[in-house]
Amino acid sequence: MKKTIVALTFAMLPISGALADGYTDPVVEPIVIQQAAAQDSMPSAQLVMILATLTVFGAALSH
Repeated sequence: MKKTIVALTFAMLPISGALADGYTDPVVEPIVIQQAAAQDSMPSAQLVMILATLTVFGAALSH
């Protein structure tokens, strides 16, 4: 009986030592995602404004 208790005690030593440290979060490298910058739509907006202005002035001059 004593040998069984001693054997179980020695069998439990590595298990209790592994659990004594507790849970630690795993180290995970962050994933870096690069996204291309969107082109500015300002040149096309300026073109629309210029064409609209020319159309209004052209219509005003034709009358």
